[in-house]
Amino acid sequence: MKLRGESLELLHYPLRDLLRSLFTCDVSPLQQYLPKGGKHVSEMGFFAESRALCTPPACRAFIPTEGYDRLSCYHRCRNISLDKIAEACKAYSHVVMKTVRILDLSVLFPLFRDPNLDLRILHLVRDPRAIALSRGHFTLNIEDKIVLKNEGEKNITISRVMEKICRSQVNINSVAKAAEVLKGRYMAIRHEDLATEPLKNVNKIYNFAGLQPTKDLEQWIYNITHEEVDNYNGIMTFSRDSSKTVQRWRTAMGFSLVNQIQEKCKAAMDLFGYRPAKSQTEQKNLTLELVKRDWSLE
Repeated sequence: MKLRGESLELLHYPLRDLLRSLFTCDVSPLQQYLPKGGKHVSEMGFFAESRALCTPPACRAFIPTEGYDRLSCYHRCRNISLDKIAEACKAYSHVVMKTVRILDLSVLFPLFRDPNLDLRILHLVRDPRAIALSRGHFTLNIEDKIVLKNEGEKNITISRVMEKICRSQVNINSVAKAAEVLKGRYMAIRHEDLATEPLKNVNKIYNFAGLQPTKDLEQWIYNITHEEVDNYNGIMTFSRDSSKTVQRWRTAMGFSLVNQIQEKCKAAMDLFGYRPAKSQTEQKNLTLELVKRDWSLE
């Protein structure tokens, strides 16, 4: 948002520099981007979703004894200094970040060659039709312009945005498989597999990262993916039956848009194991499986 007039291709480089700083627990570059200069942790709107930022050494004003109350954390820890993030970061063995802003994996090659980092990429892919529905729920006009700036900003449509995103997903996977520096450090996993078999696939992810999930974590994962419950006190604000959620696009989208996305994203859908709906009838027939269960990139 600070550099909203630039193209995504140009923004890759300051983003890479920011990622490197954060992976080494240097939070000072955040001050350039946060709205009030990075005085307090609350300038990062979702800081309370991180338990690490709501417990010592980051915040001593809130120490959860049972479960996790994100609202209490938000109110009690919101005025701690940004420097406390660095202090908390150094107390952990692993640093994890999620980004949806990288469409060219080769930009990150210098980080993979950095001897101070043991960087690994978990590439989460998702049915392009579901992504299109999700993007439609948010106001992403500025981001759409950034994504398409180098292709011409006129006539911005979700199908054009999805075409570029899908193309980048294929390229990311291709680059990862070809790059020697990424051997054993890249893993692709589908959103739908996480949703339908969460514990099995979470264990794969943890094994890839050299970690072991705790029993409490496994129970929490099971709960938030198998129960339809609104709960505003937990680390997440809701619990859903995830196996049903992944099919929501099939009843919420018109077939015309679905067909456009399928045409624009054919290569990505073929690569990642998503079958096209050939008609509105097929789309609405939830007993017809449109995600290949025998899918593998190996």
